[in-house]
Amino acid sequence: QVVLGVEIPSETQAQFLSGLGLEEVGQGSRSGSVTSVWRVPSWRVDLKREVDLVEEVARLFGVDRIPSTTPRGAVGAHPFDAIYDRFAEVRRILTGLGLDEAQGQTLISDTAARWASPDVVLLANPLSSDMNALRPSLLPGLLDSLNHNLSRRNGDVQLFEMGRVFSLQNGVAREGWRVAIALTGARDPRFWSGADRDAKADVFDLKGLLEELIERLGLRGVVYARRTESTALMLESATVTLGGKLPLGQLGQLLPTLAKRYDLRDAVLLAELDLDILLARGNSARSFKPLAAFPSIQRDVAMIVPEAITHEAVLSAVKQAKPNNLEAVELFDVFRGKHVPEGHKSLAYSFTYRAADRTLKDEEVQAAHDRLVGVFQSALGATLRA
Repeated sequence: QVVLGVEIPSETQAQFLSGLGLEEVGQGSRSGSVTSVWRVPSWRVDLKREVDLVEEVARLFGVDRIPSTTPRGAVGAHPFDAIYDRFAEVRRILTGLGLDEAQGQTLISDTAARWASPDVVLLANPLSSDMNALRPSLLPGLLDSLNHNLSRRNGDVQLFEMGRVFSLQNGVAREGWRVAIALTGARDPRFWSGADRDAKADVFDLKGLLEELIERLGLRGVVYARRTESTALMLESATVTLGGKLPLGQLGQLLPTLAKRYDLRDAVLLAELDLDILLARGNSARSFKPLAAFPSIQRDVAMIVPEAITHEAVLSAVKQAKPNNLEAVELFDVFRGKHVPEGHKSLAYSFTYRAADRTLKDEEVQAAHDRLVGVFQSALGATLRA
């Protein structure tokens, strides 16, 4: 009864077991209950424990005659459950973008670790020189994964990894979570014809992946700033910050000397973001608004600006101007060459104006647009093209 949850008379149990060829060889008592000892025939090699005999009794009694009961116990909960769900969301986004997940080693060599960070946590008693430090970054492990694929004749690889990293802060080892991306080879090796068949992955592909991840996680105010000099790991790179102040990560192209060391022939694009900040500052809530009921008015601007002016600087100027009813800003052309002075470039933008409650008049749109153009001229040193 303790096992099955139903009481079966002992005579009935004995009848069932005897019918199976078992022989009762003795009786006893346990905790005030009558017990029986049975000899199992040699051909029943599956009957080894007491619970096996209970199962045979239940089968002959009829499983359908055993009443169902509500499972006892409770579903547990843990504070990490919510974090695990967010990790699963990041993994789902990146795999949906076509990336494959890699799983690297937590222990790496101190040489590879110092490419990513000067503050390395070393082991007191390492098992080998190749695993004598805790990784300060996921990027060295991803480079090993790229090399592993290339050595097996797979040169078109797009990987991501989520994992823990370790760093020294004021002499104390700190642990955190990161997400990293590595691209090399063809942009889309599945293409078998067309102009994009031979296209290689570039920094714009990498930046697009980061922007999509950040957008889906609900972060706002992310700023990309190009570094003027190369680092110990990257030839050209940029920092990623939140609001221009809180460091979020970096992206760039691997140094050719390091790429050669890993036998990587094509350009290698790398990015790494602080996963703790991504999840803490992200907003998973989604909101929707109805389709616009009133028409929009579009204005284009083509202007010549110094080469150092970035798209981010143009967007900052737009925020400074605060033009009324501006709905969208789109960069659709960058030109350098004839009729553009050396050290300058031509940027062409499209601005969409729309009001939610009425149809805009051309005069009010033109006034807001003229004010925006004035900010471009004063803040960016822009010259309008005819």
